[in-house]
Amino acid sequence: TSGEAGERLAFAPHVLAASYLATRQWAKAIASLELLKQRLPSTKVVLGGSHPTALPERTLSECKADFLVLGEGEITLDELVGQIGSGAGDWGSIKGLAFRDGDGSVVVNEPRPLIEDLDTLPFPARDLVDNDLYYPPPTKKVSSGLSTLISTSRGCPFNCGFCSANTVWMSRRIRSRSAENLVDEMTECVRRYGISSFNFADEFFTADKARVLEICELIGRRGLEITWVCSARAQKLDRQTLETMKRAGCLELSFGIESGSPEILERMDKRIDLDEAKRVISTANDLGIRTHAGFIIGYPGETEQTVRQTVRAARWLDVDIAAFWIASPLPGSRLWDEAQTNGWIRPDARWSDFSPLSNNTSVLMLPTLSIEQIRRLHRRALRNYYLRPKYIIRKLLSIRHPYQVMNLLKGLRILLRIK
Repeated sequence: TSGEAGERLAFAPHVLAASYLATRQWAKAIASLELLKQRLPSTKVVLGGSHPTALPERTLSECKADFLVLGEGEITLDELVGQIGSGAGDWGSIKGLAFRDGDGSVVVNEPRPLIEDLDTLPFPARDLVDNDLYYPPPTKKVSSGLSTLISTSRGCPFNCGFCSANTVWMSRRIRSRSAENLVDEMTECVRRYGISSFNFADEFFTADKARVLEICELIGRRGLEITWVCSARAQKLDRQTLETMKRAGCLELSFGIESGSPEILERMDKRIDLDEAKRVISTANDLGIRTHAGFIIGYPGETEQTVRQTVRAARWLDVDIAAFWIASPLPGSRLWDEAQTNGWIRPDARWSDFSPLSNNTSVLMLPTLSIEQIRRLHRRALRNYYLRPKYIIRKLLSIRHPYQVMNLLKGLRILLRIK
């Protein structure tokens, strides 16, 4: 609001930088920037993230931002702030930057090379923020302690059609921090800030088994009493590795299963074996590691039959949390390109409609399913999974801590909000 903006920006910063990773946030970003520029017309506004990186020209045409940092942002932002401070203003010399020139035309500079050694980056300055204000969603909350996001690697070797992650990383190669560097940051979080719970932000934390085991060993050697959540692929995860992860504090694994239909999985280029996924998930459940899986409803080629296959697969896999998303063509993904080419995006779609879990209608107009059918099938999937007596009883019997009660209540509110 106007009042909040005035209070929080009273110090009038020279530069204000924000990252918008989710396309659904963009409508709010446009409104916020309009208000910001009214209040602080001389402040230079810098935006980054996958949405501006995928659509730099459109982004600058829609908002009041002065600069966009495209792709990996640390070095580009550092050079930009240096030039703003010195008054050099040679924006064209900064790789990975987009801006407007003197006549208002958008200029997109050449890409910034990737940072090869991630250990050279400093740890986030958590002393500059109130860590009490940041907490994970109920689906990723595994303790009552303070929590933080932490990145251990960048990149993903896969190329799923719905994903825009490689728009930022500009490569399918994984670059990893050393185990020593990562655990040093976790140790700082525990001993300096009292943070004991971590959400690993990597697309694929378990890509390198040897590295996972090294990280877990170091956590044990440091005597860190922590909990953590990570994203994994439901394949090539053996019981020994999962046991080691559990001893090191892993309390939840998040998997992208996406569909129960072989046809849709092939169309997504999602290379996953559902039988192997069942083995991995069952092992994790046996060890007391909470399992979370994402499923997409309404992907191109989807029919009522393929959606039923997905719901049956979700029930068969029997994860603790099944997230059913409505397919959303994110800028930078192959799905976005396909939808643009075929005219599948609703003409009246707003950026806020690109939310995979909301009361908004699908932005995709598919030849095989209507928008109303997608909405109805999505809501039915949620009910068929979460309103099973067996599932409800199991969740109630699993409660051991007060935060788990809050998780259930928040999850129930989300479920009831979707109509």
